[in-house]
Amino acid sequence: MGLKREYRKHSRRVTSTKRWQVLRQIILERDNWTCACGCGERRRLEIDHIKPVRTHPELAFDPANLQALAPSCHAQKTRIEVGWSPVFDTPEKRAWGQAVADLAAKSNRATHEVNHA
Repeated sequence: MGLKREYRKHSRRVTSTKRWQVLRQIILERDNWTCACGCGERRRLEIDHIKPVRTHPELAFDPANLQALAPSCHAQKTRIEVGWSPVFDTPEKRAWGQAVADLAAKSNRATHEVNHA
């Protein structure tokens, strides 16, 4: 079993509980609905175990061991934890992401104009 799969197996036992759902809301409010890594993201936040459940099951529901992270920040942290190389944010990658976002915005505006003409 791969390490990433092993992490999921342990986390699923925690994140599928009602206790987790309540705690998740508490952590999001505590962290002011902002990613703890400092990127400023406020959408689609995930709750991360600072010390993994796989190695520290006793901390699974400890608020001091939890933080709100953006999906990309959480994925980056998990990649490092499971031994994969990190995906670094480069100027080229940001430029590509901005170009894709610009195209999507133009497409949405065009669709809106057609629907309201």
